[in-house]
Amino acid sequence: MSLNLNRFWTSTLAVSLACSAMGGLKEREENIKKRSEAKKQAEDEKRASGGNDDIAHSNFGSGTYPSSSSSSSGGFMSDFWGWLVLAPFAYQHDDPAANMNGSEAGWADGKRSIFPRHERGQATVPNVRFDYNFQWADGVDAHDGRIEAGYNFFAFHGRLTRYTDTADFTLNVHQYYGMLRYGGARPDFIPGTFEVNIGAGIAHHSGDIAENDSSGAFTFGIKYNPWQWVGMEFRPAYYRWEEIMIRDYDFSLSLGARYLQVRTGYRWLWDQGIVEVQSGPYAGLSLSF
Repeated sequence: MSLNLNRFWTSTLAVSLACSAMGGLKEREENIKKRSEAKKQAEDEKRASGGNDDIAHSNFGSGTYPSSSSSSSGGFMSDFWGWLVLAPFAYQHDDPAANMNGSEAGWADGKRSIFPRHERGQATVPNVRFDYNFQWADGVDAHDGRIEAGYNFFAFHGRLTRYTDTADFTLNVHQYYGMLRYGGARPDFIPGTFEVNIGAGIAHHSGDIAENDSSGAFTFGIKYNPWQWVGMEFRPAYYRWEEIMIRDYDFSLSLGARYLQVRTGYRWLWDQGIVEVQSGPYAGLSLSF
């Protein structure tokens, strides 16, 4: 009899504990659901009122940066580092017109860097570019080669021009620059593609008619392609040759497609006036990647 009674009480206690556990679990699920609904409602109200802490506005238009709350909490320095270095490269541009070939739906979901869009093979902000030009001047011919290599804001620019006169005397002008640049496709700002850059480096003269001589050098460039198949470029440079200040102005027009362009232009060299023996028209090719 006592054994049966013990079994009865044990079974009753087990059933009670099971019911309590089920009731507690159900209550917990309801609390979680209520908190989730309350959070969603608060976010909807915040969005409806137009207040969003993650929205950032700049000269590039409106966009979204990732908020510091989404990253791991590392204190002030961690948040500052994220704002200064990481956030700009995760910038979300909200303007669908800034996508050359995309749709509004594509821009709603895609992320864009603050550096404008660049397609491989464009002449502006190339990853790698090779130029060869042949120049005709007054009694002097010139072979001119250029290389540019970089990524986004930073690039290296090198140029070698070899002048040869009728007596086969040569003058070599080497230019090397480290450059900062900005450009690409920004239809919300300007049609087509563009690039502006600025560089500092050295210029070196050598050859049969010049002693080895080097000086500091400065350059900047402006490129603009209103259409993919036509472009223009202006690149002045400033350096010295044997204490003489040289102003090297180069303007060109290009015609072609992605990767390959035919180029024609004119190059002026000035000291106190035009240096006619080193100034003249040129034509050549450009390969861009």
